[in-house]
Amino acid sequence: MYITGIGWITAGGSGKGRGENPFDFTNGALPEIKGNMFPENPAFRKGRLDRFSMLGLEAITFALHDAGLDGFIKKNQSTGIVASTVYGCLATDIEYDETVNHENGGLPDPNLFTHTLSNIFLGYAAMLYNLSGPNYIIYEKTNSGLSALDAAMECVIAGECDAMLAGICDVGPPEGFKCDDTFRPGAIFVMMEKEPNNKKYFGNLTIDKKGNILLNTTVINDIAECVRECLKNNHKQ
Repeated sequence: MYITGIGWITAGGSGKGRGENPFDFTNGALPEIKGNMFPENPAFRKGRLDRFSMLGLEAITFALHDAGLDGFIKKNQSTGIVASTVYGCLATDIEYDETVNHENGGLPDPNLFTHTLSNIFLGYAAMLYNLSGPNYIIYEKTNSGLSALDAAMECVIAGECDAMLAGICDVGPPEGFKCDDTFRPGAIFVMMEKEPNNKKYFGNLTIDKKGNILLNTTVINDIAECVRECLKNNHKQ
């Protein structure tokens, strides 16, 4: 599996694998997410997106553009998405619940209601970029992203699709929720293709006999490490 594109939004900033912005997966507040690169679609209104969906969709968009796909997948290439998350859209769920007047039966916010599933942004991505492969969310105890990388590779190996976007997406824990010391908010996605088709690529992902994920010959412990290794390789080209 060849990594042909990378996109991220973290507390350290946003960027693409072949862009100028450095990758910094640090703790802190996430930057403003504008969605200026989203393609126009009459069925899509970015102003209605909750923060979690906007975060994931923006990082996916960066990864697709970085892969040289101009934001649109060819019709003959089946591409899926798998994203791992710790908290998912829990913050949106709580915000939605707060719009309900439990005592007097007030009407809840319908726009928030449409974003109370963590996989909503995957559907937006599929619609905007013609992603016809499988797409789903994996819940993890940490946001290492290893489950997403492993699942994406298995999908392609099993012949379910030709390429996969794999990554993580988390805006952070809602107020009052504790998180693991290793947790960092943000979204990171990599574009993985079975064949690079003469494209420049950052590295080749494989799984060894012990179940370890390797980027070329380096064992990868989380998706952030995968991105750092990819960027090292890119600078050597």
